[in-house]
Amino acid sequence: MKMRFPGLIAVLFGLAAASAEASELDSPVPADPAAAVFKLSARDGTGRLKFGSAVLVAPARLLTTCHVVRDAETIQVHRGAARLTAKPDFVDIEHDLCVLSAPDLLAAVTAEIATPGELKVGDEVLAVGYPKGGKLAASKGNLKALHRYGAVRVLQVSAPFDSGQSGGALFDSTGRLVGITAFKTLSGGDFHFALAFDGINEQELNRQASVPQNVGHKVAFWERAAHAQPLFLRAASLEADQEWKALLGVAQQWTASDGTNSASWLALWRAFSSLKRDRDADLALLRAEALN
Repeated sequence: MKMRFPGLIAVLFGLAAASAEASELDSPVPADPAAAVFKLSARDGTGRLKFGSAVLVAPARLLTTCHVVRDAETIQVHRGAARLTAKPDFVDIEHDLCVLSAPDLLAAVTAEIATPGELKVGDEVLAVGYPKGGKLAASKGNLKALHRYGAVRVLQVSAPFDSGQSGGALFDSTGRLVGITAFKTLSGGDFHFALAFDGINEQELNRQASVPQNVGHKVAFWERAAHAQPLFLRAASLEADQEWKALLGVAQQWTASDGTNSASWLALWRAFSSLKRDRDADLALLRAEALN
């Protein structure tokens, strides 16, 4: 796969400079993937304002993370001086995926979507969004691991992103959308996570849906207490905090329950290596390489 990030980043920041003009909403630049990335502001009933990002994935349909908009009474889409109204059409709080309807973006350029399953561990990725409600930002990195939670693929990446970029775009090296940026560990490092776009299907994007009164879950899977999180998230947090003995226990549980996932064996390898159990580490690494 040919690396294209230097030129892509230059284009993205060219858009950031141009986005001060509201006319950009009427005549976006089709060749620029960032034309499909928007800033969001969500205001709850107490007046508290929360910023995030969103990606236009179908005409008048924005994909974002639910934790940005789930408590909102009003949602606005920003591009330069323009302020457009958006409303939730599809809500899946547990998986942190929400679709917003924004009729004023019916003619705006949509993101080019990558084919599900094309992205492989080690591939280059680019995270694009609006950190802290500020200007457009882009950062590059690699796909570190692929995980699954229910129907959603979770992408672990080294491309850093900050508060306000949740719901922003994760592009591959050709500028195609592979997911939306979602959350990270407090320790930083290579522990930033995105949600693959294929967790939302075409029917949910295009229907005129009504949001159910009782959405079931009040928090996303990654917001739960540590003991209730998926094993891959527990392992990531322990590795980020360098708690190797605890990581060993979680990694052993993970390999026992999901032994076909190379990431589980790599977590076990890192735990054994850090605890100086070299023979066990070598065996775990062999299992991971065989799966890859």
